Amino acid sequence: MADKTLVAKVLDDFGDDWHWVVLHDAVQVGPQQWRSGPIDTVCGLVLDEVGALVTLYDTGAPDEPNCPACLTGVPSGGLVNEIETFLRERLTVPAGGRDE
Repeated sequence: MADKTLVAKVLDDFGDDWHWVVLHDAVQVGPQQWRSGPIDTVCGLVLDEVGALVTLYDTGAPDEPNCPACLTGVPSGGLVNEIETFLRERLTVPAGGRDE
């Protein structure tokens, strides 16, 4: 199984950005259908952690995305900050865990 990378919009509420969307371990099962493992974007958005049956529709996507983070392969600043905060919190938790 191979990864399939395509240009697509993620959701309407992400604005007008086109992203590099990666279908991991994708297998074509129909003319426009792919069974995929996890699905994410190059810029760090996780769309499905488990996998899904994906039907592709012609939406007039460009050849290249316009998402700056997808084009550079570097996650957006907000995502980087979230990851750094998460790691900092996890690395400072005592071995016994958190009291919640």
